[in-house]
Amino acid sequence: MTTPGLARVLQAAIVTTCFATIAPAQTVNVAANPLKNAYFGQLHLHTGMSFDAYIIGTRVYPEDAYRYARGEQIEQSGRMVKIDEPLDFLGVSDHSEYLGQLRLLADSDGPLGQTPFGKLYSNIPPEQRLAVIFKLADTFGSGGYEPPELLTRDIMKSNWQRQIDAAEKFNEPGKFTTFVAYEWSSLPNGANLHRNVIFRGPKYPELPFSSLDSPNPEKLWRYIEHQRSNGIQALAIPHNSNVSDGLMWSYADSDRNPIDREYAEVRVGIERLVEIAQTKGTSETRPELSPNDDFAGFELIDNLLTVPRPSSINGSYVRQAYARGLEIEQRTGVNPFEFGLIGGSDYHTGLALTSENDLVGVDATHADVKKILEDSTSLRGVKESSAGLAGVWAESNTREAIFDALYRRETFATSGTRPRLRFFSGFRYPAGITKQRDWIKRAYELGVPMGADLTGAPADKKSPLRFLVQAAKDPHGANLDRIQIVKVWLEGGEQKEQIFDVAWAGDRKLDANGKLPAIGSTVKVENASYTNDIGAVQLIGEWQDPAFKADTAAVYYARVLEIPTPRWTTYLAVQNKLPLPTSVPSTIQERAWTSPVFYHP
Repeated sequence: MTTPGLARVLQAAIVTTCFATIAPAQTVNVAANPLKNAYFGQLHLHTGMSFDAYIIGTRVYPEDAYRYARGEQIEQSGRMVKIDEPLDFLGVSDHSEYLGQLRLLADSDGPLGQTPFGKLYSNIPPEQRLAVIFKLADTFGSGGYEPPELLTRDIMKSNWQRQIDAAEKFNEPGKFTTFVAYEWSSLPNGANLHRNVIFRGPKYPELPFSSLDSPNPEKLWRYIEHQRSNGIQALAIPHNSNVSDGLMWSYADSDRNPIDREYAEVRVGIERLVEIAQTKGTSETRPELSPNDDFAGFELIDNLLTVPRPSSINGSYVRQAYARGLEIEQRTGVNPFEFGLIGGSDYHTGLALTSENDLVGVDATHADVKKILEDSTSLRGVKESSAGLAGVWAESNTREAIFDALYRRETFATSGTRPRLRFFSGFRYPAGITKQRDWIKRAYELGVPMGADLTGAPADKKSPLRFLVQAAKDPHGANLDRIQIVKVWLEGGEQKEQIFDVAWAGDRKLDANGKLPAIGSTVKVENASYTNDIGAVQLIGEWQDPAFKADTAAVYYARVLEIPTPRWTTYLAVQNKLPLPTSVPSTIQERAWTSPVFYHP
């Protein structure tokens, strides 16, 4: 039997085939660097077109979001604001569920103001509207009440076209890249299964696919596959697996059947990346899963989004997912969890902010600040993190080059700062290669970069597997502490992981247990300051896996740590002459993660 949601999927697919939106072609010639440049951007940002952003007061819309991200001054909440450092690219990813409809509900003379739900909404006290809207969000795709007024096709098409038009207007090849994007927001029983869908352009679907069409990611992938058959290229990027209640990296599909080869092939072809850091916490790992990782307890958030209980740990973190993917590959022949890494923000202000100083926003009153600093339980309290960033290595700052970099997973994630990371692996690198002037060129020629598959050791087994890693500090940020390489593999049927320090600042030595001592701290909590008197401006390492086995698949990625700096809560408390919260650290070691190299025997 065809469900109403699936019927909408099929109808949308049929209509989209005939009426896809094509953007005007741009013929600007942009110089390309074959060794690639690092570009920083956001692919996860909400404006007043998102139902939840509008209800909390956001009146910044996609047009202003792009202007702000590229460095223009805009008005927000009655104040003129400007980004400290412009981004290279941005994709506004408003929720596809009820896209732009809350803005229209609030207009009594608009197309929705006099509908039955519009009148009901206007009579709800403003302080209660957020609860009502989130009650609707709890039923996304679950067969709960969906106000038909908010699903009017012509209005939905008009709102989606506004997203497309805004991205097209502000795309400047070679200077600032924009992407048409949206967020698919499935939330079964409070578990976060959200994905951001990023389109390559210049052709786009008539409508986005939402969790009202189906809450199952398999149906979203089917939609993306259908669009691809019509020449519309897109990726789906999961985020916040840390609050997915174990569903994001489950061994089973949405129908609770074991993942099979077909599922694995579809997923790995569409979900090429995962957002590992953003305001709702990090999703790399945690101490319960990685007890030997001294840095596993970084910016953790436990509770589900709309249900007052902790999220399940197993099946919710990226490092464990890499190991589970190897298990599934042994059984099916395909690894469904072979993904690269990026960071994002998920800010609902329309402002692409990333620094620790930016988190609360520009319009918080002193009373709001005091309440925030005293709140140690809710998601929007002190446990919230500052935004992450997406880093890509691409030949040029254009849609085509950046999207292709995203697809091949030549990406890295940061917790908000802008260090530049390189990571290569191969069997033909000579010792000392990083001391050569053209080592980047040779690294590409003789091996593979982050995000790539490395297949098969040499037959003579004499050439070692060598990793090359480089990190340069954020020019406006803190010095670097260390570079680590994280290895994940299976041994005797068990999941294994190990962290290796491969390059570090200062004259520290590894102890008898292979641990590197802490770098120390220059932070002065009393005035929320630090100095770069310790740490390194750049670190480069060459490393060989001492336990490499040519017949054992493994996943390797690099993690870079900066020296300690004040956490956003410390900046906020000092700026407002308020006590520091005791439920979170006063300092933070910002970090970055490369996409892995995936070794296959």
